[in-house]
Amino acid sequence: MLASYFSGKIKMPTTSALTLTNQQLRLAIRKQRAALPPHEQQHLSHKATRHLSGRALFRNARYIALYLPVKGEADPTFLRKLTHPRQQIYLPVLSPFGGARLWFVLWNEHTRFRLNRFQIPEPLPHWRYSRPARWIDLVITPLVAVDKHGSRLGMGGGFYDRTFSFKRIPANNSRRPYLCGFAYAFQQVESLPQQPWDVPLDAVTSDCGFFQFNTRLY
Repeated sequence: MLASYFSGKIKMPTTSALTLTNQQLRLAIRKQRAALPPHEQQHLSHKATRHLSGRALFRNARYIALYLPVKGEADPTFLRKLTHPRQQIYLPVLSPFGGARLWFVLWNEHTRFRLNRFQIPEPLPHWRYSRPARWIDLVITPLVAVDKHGSRLGMGGGFYDRTFSFKRIPANNSRRPYLCGFAYAFQQVESLPQQPWDVPLDAVTSDCGFFQFNTRLY
């Protein structure tokens, strides 16, 4: 079922992302994503939200990281309205100490924002309101493409891969955080090139459904 779901979701003259370079794939999907009318972006994002919000992994997560969508990305912020009082929402922030890693800063009514060097809104970094990546329960990640194995193609900066690199070490038994991609169905492709530093997703939710790649129990 999973393989058939991922087949042919991207509307390009090829059946596999392996025939394209990462940069070509990024450009093609970003163009298709940006072409979605705003109302369609919202509609599809709502559908993806519904597929995730009813699941135990969302309801049981106390610390959840989202992202603010830019340039037509699927919008996960609707999930914020569905949280219960014990849940806290965090947003990614570029580490002020460099290293191409992310901090996660609490998002509430008092949060102050700024534009980072990529002109993306992010909370002002403050250690008092930050939470280490290891101590987040559920991270909703942006992506450009994802394949049937959970391989994720991002924007090329490697921020998420570096931040969650500890999940690649089996000895750590790092079940947290649970990494769930948030996407439109056409961003799901049959296969992507894999690199040694890639950190695969545990699941993806889109307008067509929720799919778990990793069979470990969380």
